[in-house]
Amino acid sequence: MHRNRLSYLSLVFAALLALPASAVVPGPNPEPAQGPALQPDGGVRAVQGDSQVSGGGAVLNSDFNGDGSLDIVWRNYTTGANAVWLLNGPNFVSSVALPSVTNPGWFIAATGDFNADGNVDILWRNNLVQPGNTQQGLNSVWLMDGTNFVSSVSLTAVSDSNWRIRGAGDFNGDGSPDIVWRNFATGANVLWLMNGVTLTSTVSLPPVSLDWVIYGSGDADYDNNGTPDIVWRNTKTGANSIWLMNGTTYSASAALPAVTPNIGWEPNAFGDYTGDGKPDIIWRNFRTGVNTLWQLDGTNFTMSLSLPSVGDLNWELEGPR
Repeated sequence: MHRNRLSYLSLVFAALLALPASAVVPGPNPEPAQGPALQPDGGVRAVQGDSQVSGGGAVLNSDFNGDGSLDIVWRNYTTGANAVWLLNGPNFVSSVALPSVTNPGWFIAATGDFNADGNVDILWRNNLVQPGNTQQGLNSVWLMDGTNFVSSVSLTAVSDSNWRIRGAGDFNGDGSPDIVWRNFATGANVLWLMNGVTLTSTVSLPPVSLDWVIYGSGDADYDNNGTPDIVWRNTKTGANSIWLMNGTTYSASAALPAVTPNIGWEPNAFGDYTGDGKPDIIWRNFRTGVNTLWQLDGTNFTMSLSLPSVGDLNWELEGPR
């Protein structure tokens, strides 16, 4: 699970959210890669849905500066700092600071172009239940112009903290990113079909046992059918799996190599980082600060590449997903 990352900001949406003018602070500094890149343990079973449900879609990107390479988003849940690493393929170019969000209840949940202006926006959820957090249950989108914050827009609130946003992608092919939800108490999974920032309808997906966690979707169309797919990890066994989607319908599961559980590895960013037209997976080890990229050929692992480390473990890699 994502530990206690459930976080975000004092965001503004007219009278309800107020985005304080927090200072912009530097993002995480890359360090030399440490140790070998993450290698898979071997093949394992795919996660199967307990039942099936029902849609084709264009997959969104997470290229903040429009250079044709996907970038990655970071959040520091101790200081409230946020940043984007601008990449050239899998290579670090520079770090751009975003406005800080000091309310520890707000969590960066996904990325996608929610207002169809050609810029990648950032989806937030406030999921932390604690005294004094009056914004728990709120959801909001930061509308961006490149790496510049423009404004925030509120989405429909969800007060039940067991429901967590686990990614976003255009599942029904209408050009708007849809939102992937998972209930961490019941195992239920749901898609919010969106028209920009407006919820239009919901679609139930198959439920899955609580050992499995959705880690993302976003840019990741692993079977190249025009629909984003959903990446799962079993936090007890170390198994990894992809749900291949046909629109909003679960189609099949594909097993990825396992990665030993309980040693800090989490898959946190999904998209084509190597420029071969096939989505990859970026992993971060939240115990060591090591980052690595799995290059995939569809759903087949081909090789892993070491990325710059970030030794400050307060920084968490938050997408694209």
